[in-house]
Amino acid sequence: MKIKVLSACLVSVLLMNCSPKDDDSNGCVEEFVGAVSATETFLVGDWVLTATASNIDVDLTDDGEDNPSTDVFAQSTDCQKDAVYSFNVDRKYSFKNGYSATDCAQKFENKGTFQLAGTNLSITSTCALFNIPIEVNGSETEFTVTNVVNVPSNGQTVAAVFTYTYTKM
Repeated sequence: MKIKVLSACLVSVLLMNCSPKDDDSNGCVEEFVGAVSATETFLVGDWVLTATASNIDVDLTDDGEDNPSTDVFAQSTDCQKDAVYSFNVDRKYSFKNGYSATDCAQKFENKGTFQLAGTNLSITSTCALFNIPIEVNGSETEFTVTNVVNVPSNGQTVAAVFTYTYTKM
């Protein structure tokens, strides 16, 4: 039960700040088109999840031990750690979770288009626009995304801020 929280978190990061367009006859937002701008070129390529941290100690494993930590990545399965964003020069992107690790029962893939404006990564997918605030490091080799996650803790549910770090491969 606890271990499913991280998979749900990865998906929820994609769903935060969703804005469906309602002035179009089919209800879909327009996809981003054209080549990436000079300020977006660093995004082109694959970005792999390399860390997940919590602002509070959490124990997400069902290992029978009470060993909370802020290092959520260390508590995650290989399938949960297997998360990759791929950004292309034609503005197409994909997010895959559970596709490279062995024997992942739950796989997730999201495809669409993207645009970066300042620290706001906008993506279109399934007729909706998603706005994801990101922080990029100075060398443009990592970006982080934060999300509030409700996690089980000592028989209660508490809100934690998870920070996901993606590193360019």
